[in-house]
Amino acid sequence: MACKGAKHAKALAAASRVAAVQPKTKTAEEAVPVERLLFGVDSEIQANDILQNNISMFEWVIRNKIHPNFWGRNLLGENALTKDEIEFIHSKGCKVAAVYNDSGEKQTEEQGKSAGEIAVALAFDLEIPQGSALFLDIGEESASKDYLKGFAEELIESGYAPAFKANTDAQFNFDREFSRGLQTDRELFEQCLVWSVAPTLSEYDSMTTTHLIHPDNWMPYAPSGIKRKDIAIWQYGKDCHPIEDDKGIETTFNINLVRNDKVLIEKMF
Repeated sequence: MACKGAKHAKALAAASRVAAVQPKTKTAEEAVPVERLLFGVDSEIQANDILQNNISMFEWVIRNKIHPNFWGRNLLGENALTKDEIEFIHSKGCKVAAVYNDSGEKQTEEQGKSAGEIAVALAFDLEIPQGSALFLDIGEESASKDYLKGFAEELIESGYAPAFKANTDAQFNFDREFSRGLQTDRELFEQCLVWSVAPTLSEYDSMTTTHLIHPDNWMPYAPSGIKRKDIAIWQYGKDCHPIEDDKGIETTFNINLVRNDKVLIEKMF
């Protein structure tokens, strides 16, 4: 894999420093029926962590849902994604969605580029292939259009697909800033994948009976500059199936859907 050498080495060092300090009602006609929805999860702990009942987190998901098509995992922080975990997930016939959480300010284009450099360096260290999506976790934080642009430009320059994981409800900042980006830099922002964490459906939040059920319609909130069909991933349920891990710490997983398998085939690794 090609790498920008010293630049990535510098970014990886920066990533190490960051790691050291980190610890609406819709009408029926708006619903988008989908013939095939693909299921996936994301979790804070590793998929191969052993739980109190002596099975892995991956096996726990299968026991309580269906086999996941992808698994979202953090590139940085406690319980970060590792090469061993990647190998484990792949051995189960599952893909990985890599997520980077930037703890710094998110206002300038330079700050966005810096976040992109660190995300790329972490991905390179894990041998994540170029072409894969790297999701920047925005959540409900304030992140300017310039910051999003800087991150996206850095990833494209480095050979990765820019992506954002955010609350797309209009009451939060991402809706406005991503839409502004589409107005000023449409060609760039149209290359960005969006992982919507809104709305989470109350009937799925913290549930313990996810068995083989999911929404019948594709209903994630979408920024005003795009349509629902353009959302790549929808996290519709959170904190499901609580259980203690082998150390006695309670853990859960979030549940997601993908409606376009090209996202899995082309952008997840």
